[in-house]
This record gives sequence, C-alpha cells and structure tokens, in this order.
Amino acid sequence: MTETICATAALTIWFAATAAAQPPGPARSFEELQGRVRTGDRVYVIDTSGMSTRGAIAAVSKVSLTLTLDGTRREFDASTVRQVDRRRRDSVRNGLLIGIGAGALVGFQAGRGADSPSCPSSGIECGQGALLGAAGGAIWGAVAGLITDAVIHKREVIYLAHGEP
Repeated sequence: MTETICATAALTIWFAATAAAQPPGPARSFEELQGRVRTGDRVYVIDTSGMSTRGAIAAVSKVSLTLTLDGTRREFDASTVRQVDRRRRDSVRNGLLIGIGAGALVGFQAGRGADSPSCPSSGIECGQGALLGAAGGAIWGAVAGLITDAVIHKREVIYLAHGEP
C-alpha cells in the first residue's frame, strides 16, 4: 500500500509539472499574433518610445492592431509596436495537483508515525494513520495549492517585434 500511495503522489506531481509547461514563445508578426488573441482580450501595447497602452483588442490585421480604450478605438501600426503583453491568471489546476500530491505525501509520512509499530502487517487496522494522514494531507494540500495559484497573476509577452530580445 505504501508503494501505491508514493507512486500515486509521484505521478500526480509529475502530471502537474507537465501541465504547467510554458506556452510557445511570443509571436514575431501581427499575422502570427492573430492566431493567439481574440477580440475583447485585454492587452498592453508597448510602442517604440516605451509608452504602454492598455486596452481591449478590437481587431488585428497583418499590418495593424486596433484597441478599444474607454469606448474609443486606437490603431497601432506594426512598425510602431515593440511588444504586446497579456495579463493572465495562473491556472489553478497545476497548483491543485501539486498541492494534492505534496500534501498526500507529507500526510502519509506523518500518519505512518501515528501507526502502532507493534501492529502485525496483516492486521486490518494497520495503516489507518497513514491512510488518514494521506487523505487529510491531500485535502489541505489542495486548498493551499488553489489559494496560491488563485492569487498569482502573470503578464506574458505575446508579441515581440523583430530585432527585440
């Protein structure tokens, strides 16, 4: 049973780490950007002078990007845009999975200490501490993972002009 719980925890942590893989690098043309954004997405456009403008995407063409700012539209020519960022919430799924796996593993280890060392290995009551510890740890780990990921907001670069690092 110990091996099953450890294997499950390890598999859960591996899956969560895989799910948290980074998206592809930023688009290098407005044509590429068209496939990565939708009308209404909130973005930050940084022009060649370094000025940042926040708005919702109204349209993207091969040569321009149009934002809606407080009810008015503003068009940015591709030659004047250095970078486009999008603010996203962190997916809570990976935090949940990592929390469950780590919590179950810690709870299992703590629960094993509560089991009687004189318990025969074939007794049905043996391992209850480890089982309860793993279940409780998984629940508390899930809560901690969800809270942690819910408060993380990332700003990702979704477009970077040619020649920018």
